[in-house]
Amino acid sequence: MPTPSPWPTDCWYAVGLSSQVGHQPLAHRFQGREVVLMRDGAGRVLAFDGRCAHRGCSLAAGWAQGDHLVCPYHGWQYDAQGTCVHIPALRAEESIPRQARLRTFPTRERHGFVWLWLAGRQASPDGDVLDIPELEGLTLRAGGDMAYTYATHFTRTIENGIDPTHAAFVHGKSIGRVDPTTDFSLEHYPVQVEPGSLYGRMPIKVKKLNGLTRLLLKGDSSNAYKEYRFLYPNVVVSIIHFGALTLAALQAHVPDNDGETTVRVTNGRNFLTATPLLNRLFDRITLDTGLQISKEDAAVIIEQEPKRVTFRGSHEVLIDSDLILVEYRRMMRERARV
Repeated sequence: MPTPSPWPTDCWYAVGLSSQVGHQPLAHRFQGREVVLMRDGAGRVLAFDGRCAHRGCSLAAGWAQGDHLVCPYHGWQYDAQGTCVHIPALRAEESIPRQARLRTFPTRERHGFVWLWLAGRQASPDGDVLDIPELEGLTLRAGGDMAYTYATHFTRTIENGIDPTHAAFVHGKSIGRVDPTTDFSLEHYPVQVEPGSLYGRMPIKVKKLNGLTRLLLKGDSSNAYKEYRFLYPNVVVSIIHFGALTLAALQAHVPDNDGETTVRVTNGRNFLTATPLLNRLFDRITLDTGLQISKEDAAVIIEQEPKRVTFRGSHEVLIDSDLILVEYRRMMRERARV
């Protein structure tokens, strides 16, 4: 009996930031392999397995020649379908072997990410990348893009991304420190469960604000709340509302391998997007704050055991405030069969 894949495959994975993909190859680690992304002459993103069919050379250091991907070791060229179309060392009487090809992946670009479909090119992908209604009215890429690599499984970083109650205790330097007089009990919040998506809204409990949040609220968080949306299998959208001001962080939790996850983030907001000087200043503040938040999260979640979330038979004790995590685990059990 074949061993089931440790990764969901019947889905679109967000793997890279659209802003970083150009006409020259860009390699990302993904599920224990390399994937190479590049744009063709029409601007469409092509995605290839990152190892040459010839001698297993990494194509990360390759280059584009027209719409062809060129191997840096022996110059083999591959077209958009992954078929080898040129071998410099081939004699005139020889033909290119039929096995000389790379696996390729269907791609989409939405919400600032490049998405890959893993179930194979033979069948058309069912459905498309889901909408994120909470982004309406926001300017994406406001705040720039960033990435942070965690030494743990992507299921742990995803759960951290939708966890509603840790910020007051983990993010004292970046968001705000704990006020000992605060009631941290979290009233019940509903979670909307949709095909391939979860949504929850809850209040913000941090009372003594620092840095970026203090600039926005001048120290008052009484009109602040947050929203989380999870898109199966690896995207978290975190949106914070400070009265009329809204900040969004779109996070692609890319499984590099079983023990490492790179979270690629693109930001959005509904303010300070039309004034270049203030826009650049706020971008810098947003990125610096995001990096500090990532460091604070990493210090905690890389020590969790087991490294990978156990979806069946877990001994972890979840409570009502963890409802969105409960629904995430249920979705992974049902959809990914893990």
